[in-house]
Amino acid sequence: MQSIDPTGIFDLPNTSLMFWEVITFAILLALLYYFVYPPIKNQIRQRQQSIEQAIDEAEKTRKEARELLQEYRQQIQEARDEAREIREEARQQGKAQHERAKKEAREEADRIVKRAQEEIQRERESALREVRHEVAGMVMQASEQIIGRSLDRDEHERLISRSLDELEAEVAGSGSGR
Repeated sequence: MQSIDPTGIFDLPNTSLMFWEVITFAILLALLYYFVYPPIKNQIRQRQQSIEQAIDEAEKTRKEARELLQEYRQQIQEARDEAREIREEARQQGKAQHERAKKEAREEADRIVKRAQEEIQRERESALREVRHEVAGMVMQASEQIIGRSLDRDEHERLISRSLDELEAEVAGSGSGR
């Protein structure tokens, strides 16, 4: 018998072998699809999820690190600002204290000068009283010698007063001329 198909693909006697190869291949594919593919698929899905979780955690950690970095930078800036304020406040306090010290020194110098002027005035008045007393005595002796008689009290007072006024005018004139 002659075969219709010269290539041998549709050869009926050999068809059973090919048929069984196709059936075996289909069964193998079905077994792979139902028993091997789902665990591999699950394994791939789990691995994908774990990678996504790791990426999410890394992003979250990165975001937290950036926030901490920003917070630290802000704290550093605040510390610098605070240090600047403290320096400025210390500078102002130092300047104020310096001004207070200068003012107190001026006031103390003014008090010393005022006390010295008062002391000079007291000494001057004391010296004038002594001079007045001595001049009065000398005028009285001189006038008794010139007049040759003793003066009564009123005349004596008038003469002393006039002499002292002349002396004071002379002293004041020479004191202001300096």
